[in-house]
Amino acid sequence: MREDLTCKDIQQIPDPQGNIVGNIHTYTGEKVDWIVRSWIGRPETGFTNIHLTCWVNEETDVPHLGLALGTAPDVFCYVDFLPRYDPPLSFDHLHQYHETMNEIWIALRRNPRYKTFTPVHLYTRSTLSPIAICGLLPLDDFKAIVEPVMLQYVCQWVEFIKNAQPLDAEKRAAIKQRDILLRRTIVEKDPANTLADRLVGVMMRERLVRILHAEERE
Repeated sequence: MREDLTCKDIQQIPDPQGNIVGNIHTYTGEKVDWIVRSWIGRPETGFTNIHLTCWVNEETDVPHLGLALGTAPDVFCYVDFLPRYDPPLSFDHLHQYHETMNEIWIALRRNPRYKTFTPVHLYTRSTLSPIAICGLLPLDDFKAIVEPVMLQYVCQWVEFIKNAQPLDAEKRAAIKQRDILLRRTIVEKDPANTLADRLVGVMMRERLVRILHAEERE
């Protein structure tokens, strides 16, 4: 991986008063177009939000990896393989990449300690794949039953990347166009942007959004 230093000046994210309220790092690399590792929040108030998003490039159709953690103060947790095609029309894609985690997802959903979180924001809800983990639960329950599953998802995604096969050249332009639109829409329409406006100000939030969807990059 290579760190993209376009956002070097705000790797330590300031609020309008100059206090550091987060950080952000971005990377590119083989088979991966854009990785963002960031956090933002005020831990002293119980609010934090951590993101790791890994957007695969058009050379393969391995799903993207989305991962988020937060405290409010219960633990919000999210991990998903974002499909590269329309899921109902892409049986083979779902079977190849999402079926691997389906039984794990079912077992977690059936665990009484797991409390699912259903986004009320319509667009956000529409981005969840059939195996998305999205929960809001006490820290002890998260550590015991969800954190190990999230690590399984990450490890499986890494294996997908390591074993990724080249995508047919004629399919690459369309999948790249879809990826760019999806990535931009997800961050621009995120309902949590209003929280960031209050924390860092509108201008800083707008720049962070541009960085998240790779509009600012080397």
